[in-house]
Amino acid sequence: MSDREWEAACHHTDTCALTGSAAFFMGIPKSHVLVNGPLWCYYYALRYLENAAGYLSSHMTCTQPSGKAVVYGTEEDLLRGFDNIRRMDAPERVFVENNCSISMIGDDIAGIAEAADLPWPVYAMDSGGVRGGFAGGYARGLLRVEAEMKPQERMPGTVNVLGLTPFLLKGRQDADEIRRLLAACGIRVLSMPGAGSPWEEILRAPAASLNLVVRDELALDAARQMEKDFGVPYLSAGLPYGMQGTERWLRRIADALGGADLAAVSGEIRERNTHMRHIAMDLESLWGPLWFDRILVAALPSEAAGLAEAVRGEWADTEQLTVHLQHPSGTPIPAADAVMTCGQDDAAIGAYYHSWAGGLLLGSAHEESRLLRLGKPFTPCLIAYPTTDRLFLTDLPFCGIRGAEYLYERLWNAKLSEQVRAYKHQ
Repeated sequence: MSDREWEAACHHTDTCALTGSAAFFMGIPKSHVLVNGPLWCYYYALRYLENAAGYLSSHMTCTQPSGKAVVYGTEEDLLRGFDNIRRMDAPERVFVENNCSISMIGDDIAGIAEAADLPWPVYAMDSGGVRGGFAGGYARGLLRVEAEMKPQERMPGTVNVLGLTPFLLKGRQDADEIRRLLAACGIRVLSMPGAGSPWEEILRAPAASLNLVVRDELALDAARQMEKDFGVPYLSAGLPYGMQGTERWLRRIADALGGADLAAVSGEIRERNTHMRHIAMDLESLWGPLWFDRILVAALPSEAAGLAEAVRGEWADTEQLTVHLQHPSGTPIPAADAVMTCGQDDAAIGAYYHSWAGGLLLGSAHEESRLLRLGKPFTPCLIAYPTTDRLFLTDLPFCGIRGAEYLYERLWNAKLSEQVRAYKHQ
C-alpha cells in the first residue's frame, strides 16, 4: 500500500480495510466482530459504522492487546475477548479481525478458538490498513464467506445481489429498493451478502442463476470466484440511478437471465416520471432550468458512475461535469468531462479545487470542508459519508425509482436554497 493510499484510507477520502471488513460482517445478522488490535483502530472503525447504526458497540468489541503481545502473541487477549462476547452477546458467528501490527505476529486464531471450546464458530482474517481501504476490506470479507459455500442445484430466475452494505450512506434503503424492483419483475433474490441476509440465505447463494454485481470494487472478485467454484455467471451492472437509468439496468438483468416481466416497473416509471416532470415545469417557469455551471461527483466508482450519468442525462444541465473516484476503477463514465482518482491524481485534484468557481457538489463532508477552507462557493448535495452537518433518517433511497424522485427533489431544493439566499443578500 503506497503512502498516498495510506493517507487517503486513514484521514481523507477513504477508511481502512478493517472498517470495510467489519462493515461486511456487521451486515450479516447475529454476527459479532472482535477487533484484535488497539482501541484506536477499534474506535476508528466503530465511529464510521455508527453513522448508519448506533447499536454496534454491543456486537463489535476489541481485545486491546498488551505491549508484550508483539513478543508472546495475543492468545490471552483473544481468550479474554471471547469471554466478554459470551457475557454480552449471543452471536451465531464471530469474526476476528487483526489490525496492521497484530497481523505480523501470526497467531493461530483458529487453533486458539478451537481449544477454547466456544459455542460459535470463529473466523479470522487480517484487515489492517496496510491491506488497503474500505473496498479492499469488504471484498476480502465477502471472499472469506464465499469459501464457506457449497455447490447447489441451480434455481431458475434467481439472483444474488453482491456489493451492497448498510454502512454506506442510504445503503440499507438502496438494498430495499433494489429488492422491490427485482421482485416487481418476478426476479427472486436469494441473498444479499453483507446487506441484511442471514447466514442460511448466504449459504444458498450458489443456487442462483446469476450474481448481480452492483459495486465492482466490493464484489467483483467474489463473483469471479463463485463462477469458478460453482459455475454461477455474473453481471457487472452497477447501481441504478434515475428513471431511465433504472429501466436500462433492469433490462440488462432481464437479458442476462433470459427474460423477466418489466411491464409493472415500466408503468410505474412512466407514471412517476410524468408526475415529477410536471412538478418541475412549474419551478422552471419561475427559476429557470436546473442548471449548474459545473458539477463535481465524488464517491466510490459505482455511485459516481451511475450518478454522473443520471445527473447529466436526466436531471440537470451543466457546462462541465467532473468525477473524483475514491477507488481505482476501469468503469467508463461517458457523462464526465474529466475523471480523477484519489491517491493517483492528487495533484490534478488539488488544482481542480483551487480553480473551482462555484457549482454543484455531489460528494461527502470531506469535499465540502475542502471547498470551505478554500473559501469557494458551492451548492451541496451530500451523497456519501461522512455527513457531519446533515441528518438522514427517512427510508428514502438514492437508487431506483424512489431514489430518482428523492435526489431530483434534493437537487432542486439545493438550487432554490442558493438562489433565495442570493436574493435575500441583494
